[in-house]
Amino acid sequence: MLSTAQSPTHVFFISLGCAKNLVDTEVMCGKLATEGFLLTDDPETADIMIINTCGFIQEARREAESEIEAALAWKRAAEDRFLVVTGCVPQRDPSSILEQYPEVDLFLGVDDIPDVPTHLTNLIQGRCKEQNRVRSKPPSYVYDHTVPRLQLTPSSYAYLKIAEGCSHGCRFCSIPRIRGPRRSRPQTSIVQEAKQLLSQGVRELNLIAQDTTSYGKDLDNSGEDLPSLLEQLDRLEGDFWVRVLYTHPAYIGERLIQTFVDTDHLVPYIDVPLQHINDQVLVTMGRRFDGTSTRRLIESLRDRIPELALRTTFLVGHPGETTEAFEELYNFVASTAFERLGVFTFSPEPGTPSAELRDEVVPPQTAEERREALLSLQQDISLEHNRELLDTEVDVLAVSKHEDGRYVGRTYADAPEIDNFVYFTGDDHCLTRGFNRVRIHTAYPYDLEGERRK
Repeated sequence: MLSTAQSPTHVFFISLGCAKNLVDTEVMCGKLATEGFLLTDDPETADIMIINTCGFIQEARREAESEIEAALAWKRAAEDRFLVVTGCVPQRDPSSILEQYPEVDLFLGVDDIPDVPTHLTNLIQGRCKEQNRVRSKPPSYVYDHTVPRLQLTPSSYAYLKIAEGCSHGCRFCSIPRIRGPRRSRPQTSIVQEAKQLLSQGVRELNLIAQDTTSYGKDLDNSGEDLPSLLEQLDRLEGDFWVRVLYTHPAYIGERLIQTFVDTDHLVPYIDVPLQHINDQVLVTMGRRFDGTSTRRLIESLRDRIPELALRTTFLVGHPGETTEAFEELYNFVASTAFERLGVFTFSPEPGTPSAELRDEVVPPQTAEERREALLSLQQDISLEHNRELLDTEVDVLAVSKHEDGRYVGRTYADAPEIDNFVYFTGDDHCLTRGFNRVRIHTAYPYDLEGERRK
């Protein structure tokens, strides 16, 4: 079972949750691969299964628990199998998860990521004395460009994590408790990693953090911030996109807007989770950005940035969200006509101030009905946006080939995993070419169809 050339250890990964968690999985895979472990995509050939969990909301934790229970069945099915659980769930409440799943061989937290090969070797060799390795203090780890990383996304795009943790005080959110305070990577490290990814054939760099617009605020007045980082990335050579995800409306200022106007590689796409529009709900959420400011920001963004695709997410059912407050949100969505939109229902997260609110609690069924109402509205809006592209030509980044022979890709208005797809006919070079010029002939609410132009 030792990880040696004579007897390699096979590891199977399950990565749950967001893109930020996926980058952690890629780092762990890179670490293990360079230390002689073999990665497998078949759990039946694995000696060790690692589940990198998400614990952001109840739904994510239920998914993690389901995967852990299935993995325990895998562990019991054969001798000498080990199960390791990492990520947000053990980091959030290590003692509780240990009590819930005593059969799990090892729990690891965020700060254990760089030492995963050592922990697995100790586990295999019987030197792991404690099942729970998660430290009680807030995590401090953030990777850099020198750390081995195995890209798990399609070759055409990658995620570039520019910071870890969060220092905001949104009253409904448990991320600061799980991931610790904001920790920005030095700009030189990010640019070096971007160069490495581009040299590997990546054509789209997706910048991620808990809040990308707060990047650099913890770097002791170094002058490094998101606009300066984007300017540095824009100077890199090649034909590629840069996409900014997870922004905060309070920190989208004049300089950042101008950066979108002035740079060549930065696509006109902004992901800005607004959460709500009603002032009282926003105050209760601890958002520090009111409805009037939100409307002014959107007006400025659409006025200044040509062909802007604006994506947002809203949280419905938060305590104190009255019928009138939801109607204001519904009307706001209808009038603003966001290009892309997601909706979540309130999840009372233990340890957060919002979970302690007992007055004006919104019944879960009512919250779900409000979510469905917004999604139904957005479906109509999305269809109208897509119909505007009929009989036009758009640049599409190919990401895969569909089983029916067509290619699958995305426009600049579509982020990986969360937005729309374009299905198009083409030639054998569509994937290696990266960007393809596609003429759209069919529009659906969330997808487009077309053919590549020669």
